[in-house]
Amino acid sequence: MKVWLARQEDIGQELLERCIHRFLPLAEIQLCTLRHSIEERFIEGDWLLSLSSQMENQLIHIQGSLFGAENKIQKEIRCSLPAHLQTKDKEKKIKRAYLLLVYRLLEEGLQHSLPWGILEGIRPIKIVHQLLQQEWDTQRIVNQLQDDYGVSSSRAQLAVEVAQRELAVVPDLYRLSGEVSLYIGIPFCPTHCAYCTFPAYSMADKAYYVNDFLAAMQKELKAIANLLKEYRIPVTTVYLGGGTPTSLRALELEKLLDSIRRWIPGYGQWREFTVEAGRPDTITPDRLRVLRQYGVNRISINPQTYREQTLRLIQRGHTPHMVDHRFYAAREAGFDNINMDLILGLPSETLADVQYTLERTLALQPEAITVHALAFKRSAAVREEKEKYSIPTDSVVQEMMNEAMHSLRQAAYYPYYLYRQRDILGHIENVGMARAGKESPYNVLIMEEKQTILGIGGGAVSKWVRPSDGKVTGRFANPRDPHTYVQTIDEVIARKLTQFRKIWDKNTHHSAAAFSSSINNDM
Repeated sequence: MKVWLARQEDIGQELLERCIHRFLPLAEIQLCTLRHSIEERFIEGDWLLSLSSQMENQLIHIQGSLFGAENKIQKEIRCSLPAHLQTKDKEKKIKRAYLLLVYRLLEEGLQHSLPWGILEGIRPIKIVHQLLQQEWDTQRIVNQLQDDYGVSSSRAQLAVEVAQRELAVVPDLYRLSGEVSLYIGIPFCPTHCAYCTFPAYSMADKAYYVNDFLAAMQKELKAIANLLKEYRIPVTTVYLGGGTPTSLRALELEKLLDSIRRWIPGYGQWREFTVEAGRPDTITPDRLRVLRQYGVNRISINPQTYREQTLRLIQRGHTPHMVDHRFYAAREAGFDNINMDLILGLPSETLADVQYTLERTLALQPEAITVHALAFKRSAAVREEKEKYSIPTDSVVQEMMNEAMHSLRQAAYYPYYLYRQRDILGHIENVGMARAGKESPYNVLIMEEKQTILGIGGGAVSKWVRPSDGKVTGRFANPRDPHTYVQTIDEVIARKLTQFRKIWDKNTHHSAAAFSSSINNDM
């Protein structure tokens, strides 16, 4: 199938093509002019999409037509462009109007809608927060999401619910730009899962890098700790991810956690200290003891699915029985805040498989359950070798998510953070569900970008948020490969500190009491 695209002006070819491909993923898109004969486009069921616009004072009229073999749909959108808008904001508004028009034409022509409309970014809840800060009421925000972005009623209401819960979890969310959170990345796993594209290297292949990697990371950790003390910056949360931090041996893990405790200001006062123990096959009594000893107050144990055949297919190194056994071991070790990750849309899985996984997971009564939908990222095996895998359809994955949300709400879990990925199955979302009081503040902070996140370690990304006004100003990505990270650590540290100093306002006033107490704990 071809979609012939006739447009009057350059308004973002790539954006339009992505919108079309979300409806028609296999369509070939070709540019044409309106002078071409329309009839010849429909020999094999092609579509012709034409777009044009006219400016009138501070109003742009955008007209669109969708021609098919048996129908013709025409729509128009009017978009106001007030004189006070900057050129960049005007261009953004015009592009959004074009996208919405294309979306509405395809939605009617194909009799199919997408849950999140034209939104494809990772953080749709940021839009809600912007409107909440302008004191919009709930219904007005829901209407805005539906009218201006094509978001479905259910997703618009979910977005508002999540934003409100985020504010309940982090009441001072809009006032935290003077603090930072730390993400510490351990890019090692026992094996590499078929769906994974995180910076994670098999211990079997990269084990000889571990000692040098940890030494380099200690160097970066110390440099960041000194910077925090120099600028008198409080730390909100600390999160160890990866990879799988618990793929380190207990002694290696202990050395790292001891350095964090001694060097990073505010130990004992952070709102959260999480370690991803995601792979059940890495959870041992000695590792659990170390985590408890150093004050870790939240961990993740991730079954992904309870279907044993799927676990083998995606190269997870555990069994369903092992998940239960390691979960109970964590409980016995004293952990009272455990998250479990599930993935919808895994190869060959059905709705019944998801229901079974939900039953087994809920039987353990974890404090939080994060529901992901499989996303086809470029380097994942399930994308590179699709012929090996039978992937559920979008409609089935949407059913799976509906079932998961219903079951979890019935069990008193509620959505408190949400994010999306470009190639996510079903065009849906990943959503964190938790029981009241057991949410992760870090997850809220990383999603809403209201403070600087300092990334330390392999593949870790720092996101710079200006403390004076809370604006995101850039990012800095550490090398993903452990060997490269080790070889370039001095350059990495120097560049990171330089960027940090450029955006951090030394005149920003922080809570003297908060920092004073954190320094006392650090000494």
